[in-house]
Amino acid sequence: MKIRAWGALAVAAVVSVPVLAHWRGGVQGKPVFTEQAQTREIQASILTSGTMVYEHQALLSPEIIGRVQRVLVREGDRVEKGQILLQLDDETLRAEVQQQQAVVAQQRTAVERQQVELAAARRQARRMDQLFDARLIDARMHEQENQAAQVAGITLQSAREQLRQSMAQLEQVQQRQAKATVRAPMSGVVVALAIKEGETAVPSASGIAGSSLLTIADPATLITEVNVDEADIPRVQVGQQAAVFAAGDPDAAVRAEVVHIALTPRVPTPGVPVTGRNYTVRLRFEADSRLTLRPGMSCRAEIYTVTAADALAVPLQAVLSSNSETADPGSREAGQSYVYVSEGNLALRRVVTTGLSDDRYQQIRSGLAVGDRVIVGPYRELRHLRNGDPLRVPEEPRQ
Repeated sequence: MKIRAWGALAVAAVVSVPVLAHWRGGVQGKPVFTEQAQTREIQASILTSGTMVYEHQALLSPEIIGRVQRVLVREGDRVEKGQILLQLDDETLRAEVQQQQAVVAQQRTAVERQQVELAAARRQARRMDQLFDARLIDARMHEQENQAAQVAGITLQSAREQLRQSMAQLEQVQQRQAKATVRAPMSGVVVALAIKEGETAVPSASGIAGSSLLTIADPATLITEVNVDEADIPRVQVGQQAAVFAAGDPDAAVRAEVVHIALTPRVPTPGVPVTGRNYTVRLRFEADSRLTLRPGMSCRAEIYTVTAADALAVPLQAVLSSNSETADPGSREAGQSYVYVSEGNLALRRVVTTGLSDDRYQQIRSGLAVGDRVIVGPYRELRHLRNGDPLRVPEEPRQ
């Protein structure tokens, strides 16, 4: 009997040790990390992407066909409005101008000749009037002379119209010749030079793209154009702050401001399936932020739509919902939101009311107090945690 009693005590001791350690949060507790609930600024944002462009730029293309005779600028040169940038070969156009000038001169001579003939015809008609009044000529001869004067007047008018037509044609040829000299339409910097001396510049035609000559832009007008989904565009307003992250330096945020929101969605690219409607939003950088950026860079942007200052917040992964078995931590699926708080090495479930969130933190409107330590991971433990579960927390909890 004594042997059996001692055996029973030994078995009870073996069983009681892990159980006691379990309830005291010893090695049998679930290993978790905690973080203090603190007040911080929460900024709700819209994530989007786009490209950096110049707000004020001019893409120059030829208006006439011609061989590039001279290129007078280089990429990076600063130019002033009206400055000559390049010259196309205008030898043929000069010949056309000279030919048309000769036609105009001929028409002027014809007008002068008709003026003389009209004056002579009118004098002759007046003499015929006098002779007819004196009954020295018959009515037929008198009528012929009057008709001749009328015809001379009509001929003069026709010559003048032909002169106007020739002068208009001369002006058209001169305008075409002037287009052989490409001038800067605005002051700025040559940011792209797409043609060389000796190459042929071809203007655009119906459905056919022409040659690109060069691009002038104002470097002070560098902006970002981003595409905002139709579901998010109602929350975007002019004047909202934004952070832009260039692809070349994705960790450096450049502050910007919303300056323009398109009224109509972007026109889809032909041949590309339409998955949704996007609106173009322009973000203007702060004055001291443009120096490290370049046009054409791709970027992502966060547009801050709502800000909550001094908001009690916890990490996103700490917030669960009543249907978390099928949802990731921090998800916004329907259900009651709650967190687990570590108290006395036990996990205590706290129902909370959530507010704004950013990419890291969730605002807690009720259910927690500043300083409460919420369990933030690891997720493999957090997703299976139950109220009252024992915990094994590191001696120095995460801050």
